[in-house]
Amino acid sequence: MRDVNQEATDAPAPITDRDSDPWWEALYAGQLKLPHCLDCGATWFPPTPGCPECGGIHVELIASTGRGHLYSWVVINRALGQNVPRDTPYTIVAVDTEEGARMIGRLFAPSDQPMRAGEPLSAVIRSVRGQTVVGFERAIS
Repeated sequence: MRDVNQEATDAPAPITDRDSDPWWEALYAGQLKLPHCLDCGATWFPPTPGCPECGGIHVELIASTGRGHLYSWVVINRALGQNVPRDTPYTIVAVDTEEGARMIGRLFAPSDQPMRAGEPLSAVIRSVRGQTVVGFERAIS
């Protein structure tokens, strides 16, 4: 995973809470981590206080490679409100990570290039209006 850490498009800042604070702290430090259940071994996203698979409460954040494969995508052709990016079109992707979690994020690549399910993607960390966020780009072969 590359830490791009550059100013991207205008976008609203995410709202954090005490369940997601450790995840955001890791992200601010340039690390992508995912919640992992010590009881059943499941890995998921977004962070929650318990395991969505077994209900276990023994959860830790594990380092992610940032690598995954495209599960699905949608191209946004029209800004849907005042607080959303105006640089349409842009693509939102669902990515199945190597660790087993499915993450949703913006594709930081030209949206005029065709997408294909199963295509390899890599997570990137960027700053958007001073807020650190995760997005994805096409994996470099």
